Amino acid sequence: MNMKTSTLTIDDKKYLLAYDFNSIAEAEPVAGCNLLAALENLNAITAAQLRGLLYAAMVVTPPDPAPTLAQAGDLIRLDTIETVTLALAEAYQLSMPEPASPPDEPLAPNA
Repeated sequence: MNMKTSTLTIDDKKYLLAYDFNSIAEAEPVAGCNLLAALENLNAITAAQLRGLLYAAMVVTPPDPAPTLAQAGDLIRLDTIETVTLALAEAYQLSMPEPASPPDEPLAPNA
């Protein structure tokens, strides 16, 4: 599967971020919060949700070794919070399926 990723750069290190349902489901118990709800409104999320979303996005295409929840949280600081949030929003957008094209409508007969 060709996963689309966004890139988050912090302290000259690049992280590839992506979402799939499994990463979110697996990250929820680790993060201890509802991550699907957080994805629906990135403007009103808690610190735990932000950290959990970053962790979930990092484990789809993890660096070696894969990060821990605490390591993901260490990337979120006052000077990086906006960059992190924008990268997460982009990763979420990229995870959405392409809209289905409408079927071709038959041509109406000339009256």
